[in-house]
Amino acid sequence: RLTNLLISTMCITLISVSCTKSNTGTPAISPSAELSSPVTPEQKLWALATCAVLTESNGTRHDLLGGVKQTPEEIKGWQESLAMWWGVHNREQLLGALDWIHNEGDRREFAKLARDLSAASPEQLADIRKQVQNDPSASNKIEVVLKYKNEFGAKNIIAWDYARYVSLCGWGYIVGYLTEEEAWQRIMPAARILQRTFASWEDLGKNHIAGREFWSWQHTQQRGEATRQAYQTLLNAPSSPWVKLPWNLELETPSSAGNSKPDKQIPPVK
Repeated sequence: RLTNLLISTMCITLISVSCTKSNTGTPAISPSAELSSPVTPEQKLWALATCAVLTESNGTRHDLLGGVKQTPEEIKGWQESLAMWWGVHNREQLLGALDWIHNEGDRREFAKLARDLSAASPEQLADIRKQVQNDPSASNKIEVVLKYKNEFGAKNIIAWDYARYVSLCGWGYIVGYLTEEEAWQRIMPAARILQRTFASWEDLGKNHIAGREFWSWQHTQQRGEATRQAYQTLLNAPSSPWVKLPWNLELETPSSAGNSKPDKQIPPVK
């Protein structure tokens, strides 16, 4: 793994490099959160807008859970997509993918690299870059982390992870792995976490773009420009949910606000 390569390289030149875990400060949602109070259509649209970059890039609808209607053709297509991209063929595997995002996601690797690179001296950093210069994927991860680690801080790349979480819930509903109620039970707490973490749609979108670039150098080369164009469209198009929906829309229900069980948190990724 890239992180292991970095640690090995750094520890050769500096024995005292810290390889201990640290708290990233990134919150996580409870997969068992209950919707004990009604969620308004506007709140649902806001929640779906957290994964709008993915939705826009896929050419699907922002006003539908999962982005499409449940036709036989769409169900088959999304079953194939989930199998190809996520290794998900059934409900159990979908829940496993959601749990992985919930507990780790790509933000775990980002956090580890951020720690390792922050501990490196200029000379060590130059050596690290030299070690991976022939590996575009590894080099890309290093450069993305160096570019954003101080700006994002505890936010990590949570928008990237939770956008995929929300999308997976919708796609899981389309193919029948989740009921509609189960999907919203997971989506709404995720939306509240994202609203508390970021300051605006632009802030969330920038974090998502950076997370996607970190995730895959290859796909950034193939689809990076289209993804950035989708982001710009969402910021400016009159029909965009980011333009229509205020960032500070009230998402709290009585239960999520504290009259019942609040959104639970788990220890941040290490």
